[in-house]
Amino acid sequence: MASGKKTTITPIQSAIIGGAGNAISRTVIAPLERLRMQMIADPGKHSSMWGCISGIYQKEGIRGLWAGNSVNILRIAPQGAIAFGTKDYFKEVFAGKGNKPSPGQTLLASMVSGIFCQTCVYPLDTVRTRMTTSPKEYKGIVDAFKTIAAKEGPKAYFVGLVPANCFAVPYYGTQFFTYDMLKEAYLTYGMPEGLQRVMSPMAALPLGAIAGMTSCTVAFPFQTAWKRMQVQGTGGRPIVYKNMLDVWVQIVKNEGVKGMYAGWPANLIKLAPTGAITFLAVEIIKKFCGFSLAT
Repeated sequence: MASGKKTTITPIQSAIIGGAGNAISRTVIAPLERLRMQMIADPGKHSSMWGCISGIYQKEGIRGLWAGNSVNILRIAPQGAIAFGTKDYFKEVFAGKGNKPSPGQTLLASMVSGIFCQTCVYPLDTVRTRMTTSPKEYKGIVDAFKTIAAKEGPKAYFVGLVPANCFAVPYYGTQFFTYDMLKEAYLTYGMPEGLQRVMSPMAALPLGAIAGMTSCTVAFPFQTAWKRMQVQGTGGRPIVYKNMLDVWVQIVKNEGVKGMYAGWPANLIKLAPTGAITFLAVEIIKKFCGFSLAT
C-alpha cells in the first residue's frame, strides 16, 4: 500500500518498475508489434499496413496478431528492467550521488543503458523475431531455441548483435533523454525557481508518445539493418547480407533511400502508444509505491 512519504527511487527499484511497465505496454500493443515486424521483414510484400494486418488475421486468426508475444514479454521485461536500472545507475555515476545530472550526462547514461539492455537479452530477441515473422517454423520458444542451435549453431542467437547495439545507442539514448527533458520542462515550466509542480501520471502519455516517436525516427535505419540480418535465411527468405553496411548499400541500390524507412509508419504507430503506455505505467507504479514522481 502506498505511503504518504515520498522517497527517491534507487536504480534497483527503477529496474523493477521499468520491467513491469514494459511488460504491460508490450502486451497491449502486441498486434502493432506483429505489424511492425512483418513490414520490416517482408518489405514490398504487403500493399499497406491494413493489408498486412488483414493477411495475418485471415491466415492465422486473432491469435496470430499476438504471435511471439510470450517470448517478447520474456525479453522485454528484463530488457526494460536493465534499461531503466542502468540508465538511473549511470546518471548517478556520471553526476555523483545526490547530484542532479546535466542533460549531457543524462544522454550519455541513456545511451550506455541501451548497450547493456540489448546485449543481455539478445538471444531472446532473435527467437522472438523469428517466431513473430515466421510463426509456422517453430512449435514454441524451446523448439525455436533448439531448432536454431541445431541448424545454425549457437552463434545464430547473436546474428545482428552489432547493428542491434548500433540501434540501441541512438534509440534508448533518444527515448530516455527526450522523456527526461520533457518531464523536467513539465515539472518546472512557469514555476518559481527551486520549485516544481506535482507530476501527474497522465502527463506521461503525451511525453512518452513524443519520446517514442522521436527515438523511432532517429534509430530506424539501424533497426532496418538489424532486422533484415536477423531474419534472413528463415521462412524462405534468402541470405543476401554480409553486415550492417552491406544491408544499407543493398537497400539504397535496390529500393532507394526510402527503403531505409520501410515499415517506419507501422513502427511509428506502434512506438508512440508503446512509449506512452510504458511511461504511464511506470509513473503510476511509482506513485502507488510512494516514490517521488520528480525522479
